[in-house]
Amino acid sequence: MPSFLREPFTMVYRSLFQPLKVSRHQFKRVINCMKLIRYVKFQEIYAQEKITRVDSLSLVLSGRLVISQNGRALHIVSQHQFLDSPEWFGVSTDEFFQVSATAIEDSRVLIWHRDKLKLTIMGDQFLQAVFDHILGRDVVKKLMQVNESLSGMSNGHCVANLADDSETKPLLVVKKGEESGSITAIINRQLQVNDTPPWRLGRIEETDQETPV
Repeated sequence: MPSFLREPFTMVYRSLFQPLKVSRHQFKRVINCMKLIRYVKFQEIYAQEKITRVDSLSLVLSGRLVISQNGRALHIVSQHQFLDSPEWFGVSTDEFFQVSATAIEDSRVLIWHRDKLKLTIMGDQFLQAVFDHILGRDVVKKLMQVNESLSGMSNGHCVANLADDSETKPLLVVKKGEESGSITAIINRQLQVNDTPPWRLGRIEETDQETPV
């Protein structure tokens, strides 16, 4: 494993896999299924609903991305959270994302070949159980965020927090009249935090920067 890749992989191992008693040898098998580490620039669309195929498993190594549907922000994915954990369960690789993922910070995403990874762990019941646990827990956290956000909206508020990295807390509640739950408002708010001029949301060309293993 190249030395410049050891640190992010070590952090992933310690954060997600070591607590579940996954050995380094087993983790290496998982990493060998990696497709690439993709660098996603601020404002770049990583996945677009009804356009991007569900053919990978993606883990955020650094940065944050906002998940949205029909222009409405649902929740934020932070470090060591998955972008497509719900799709892991029962969604085939020829189907398309039903949500979009847009970077609200410069981010790095670890991408696995989904089919290759599933074939690799298929013969290892322990690793299968580990992935079901990790991804199932990730889905539950996402559902909690979405449900709390929708509850806030039903009470006349929308969601839009970018400062709190808590895994289970909803996005910050603000007045609904300001349309602060929209994807454009979310990213414009991040621009204000960074003291950067506002921008107009649009599709940004996706350029994969592959990192060889």
